[in-house]
Order: sequence, then structure tokens, then C-alpha cells
Amino acid sequence: MANVKFIAVSRGLRGIVDYVTNREKTVEQLISGVNCVVRTAVPEFEAVKKQFRKTEGCGYYHIVQAFAPDDPLDFATAHELGVKLAEHFEGYQCIVVTHMNTAHIHNHIIMNSVNFETGMKFHQSAREMQQVKDYCSQLCREYGLSVTESKADPFRIPTWKRRLTDHIKEAMEQSRTQQAFVAYMNAYGYDVKWEPHQKYITYTTPENIRCRDSKLFDQTLKRENMELYFRLGGADYLQACREIAYDHREPTPTLEDAVCGMAGTVAAICALCEDENSEVSDLARELYYSSLLLQELVEWYLSRRQEQEDYEEEYEQYHGFDMTMM
Repeated sequence: MANVKFIAVSRGLRGIVDYVTNREKTVEQLISGVNCVVRTAVPEFEAVKKQFRKTEGCGYYHIVQAFAPDDPLDFATAHELGVKLAEHFEGYQCIVVTHMNTAHIHNHIIMNSVNFETGMKFHQSAREMQQVKDYCSQLCREYGLSVTESKADPFRIPTWKRRLTDHIKEAMEQSRTQQAFVAYMNAYGYDVKWEPHQKYITYTTPENIRCRDSKLFDQTLKRENMELYFRLGGADYLQACREIAYDHREPTPTLEDAVCGMAGTVAAICALCEDENSEVSDLARELYYSSLLLQELVEWYLSRRQEQEDYEEEYEQYHGFDMTMM
């Protein structure tokens, strides 16, 4: 995955060239010129401006192409991608430099603001920016790197995202823990990055497309709701609700119904706990702390049940018959 940004111009052309080519940040092999020679790039840029009498205004554009730390990428390949991105700006002189001094590999592209073929000045419009991002994503796909969707639209959901959503919901219904959920998604070919210090859950599809939970536009699948679902035994709760609905010939509850019901109950209890003037605040606190104890008991029971199942399986493998035949 690569992010592309146009950086605000903060220094003169000579100053920015000296900065990006600083040998404390890069090496000679990772410095290239596109439509120019690096050593004489500054006078070449200025000569084009003078030729077309466009020496005023923005003298250059500074573009940064940054790659994800966990993408399988070396400096040489990153530099190659930077050169290809620079070549996207046909007729513009560019210096491409790959920096090696940070945790993530990134390219700096310094581009002349005046086209040496047509004399036209480059204008950074929203449309042009989107085209650059799309081309960068295309390059990442060609090199087997992950990509992110260019712009999430809640009214136009692509097929891959619908498929991802369906798989997440199926995995939630079939999994009792967060770890089991991740394993279920892995079996479908998805990578799930669900870290304690991260604000979002990040999914990587089999097509190598990355997507955060916030971009799925589904409250049920937001991180805080999924954590609550697994913490309170959502799969068992949903199954119990469906059995009750079946017995009473009522509509079958959905995953959304379960998550909404659990979140609403917790929110109500928390609100009552915080209301010192409420007549039922003491009862609410008692229910809240009882739920925490109940959760610990459920986890203990599930652990013991798993141990028993493992023991019975081992017994059957060793003796050739299961314990129920005794």
C-alpha cells in the first residue's frame, strides 16, 4: 500500500533538492532524474521556466509516496515505483529520491511546475490528485503490494466490500472469541489486524485490498461493538435469542439485532450507574458487576469444556474408542 501526498512548498528549489538528496537519508543508487540530470536539475528547471516566461508563482511541486511498513518491499523496488510514478507526469522534469532513514520506506519527488514540452504549468486539482492516487494503486497491484480504496462511498459499495461484510458477519455468528473470529477470517483468505493500540480493525482481502472497519459503513461491524459482542458471549446470546424466537414463532433475530440489544443494555446500565439520584442506581451497579463476574464464570466454563473435549479426543486416539462407549 502506498499513500501519495502533495507537500506544501516551504523552501526554495535549491533548498528542497539539497534536503531530499542528503546522503544521511539516501544513497547515490536511490537518486534518479526523470527528463533531467540530477546534478544539473536546478538550472534545468529554471531554464524551462525562463524559456516559457513562467518564472512567477509556484516553482515546483513536492510529492511524497510512502509505503506500508508491512509490505514486502525493498529500497530498490520502492525507488522503481517512485520513478514510474514520476513518469506519470508526462513532459515534467522530476527528481526521484528514496529515503532510508525512517521506519517506513518513502519516495520524494520534486517536479518542475512547468512542462518542458508544452510550457503549461501544472495545477494541483482534486481530479488530478485522484488520478495520481489511482495510478499509484495500480502500480501497487502490479507489484503485488496491498492497496486501499481511493475513496469510500456509502452509496456505492463495491462487490469485494459486500463480500467482506458478509464474511465478517458469518464469522461473528460462528465464533465465540476474537481469536476464533480472526482464525475464521484467515480461513477465507483475509488478514485481520486487530491490535490493542490501534483505533480501527484493518482487513486485507484476498485481492490485497485494505479496508478499515470504519469504511464498511455498518455500525454492527465497528470495533467497539465487535469487542462488546465477543466480551459478552454474543454468539451464544444470538443463538439463545433465535431459539426463543423459534419457540414463540417470531421473526428470527439477526446479528444486528443481537449487537444492538447488547449495546443498548450495557449503555442503559452504565447510564443508571452514573446517575447518583436514580432509585435503581444501586441495583444497576449490582447488575453490572454481576455481569463481569458472570463473564469470568463463562470463560472458566468454556475453558474447562475445551479441556474435557481435548482429553476425550486424546483418549479416543489412544484407546481406539471414545469414553461414551464405556
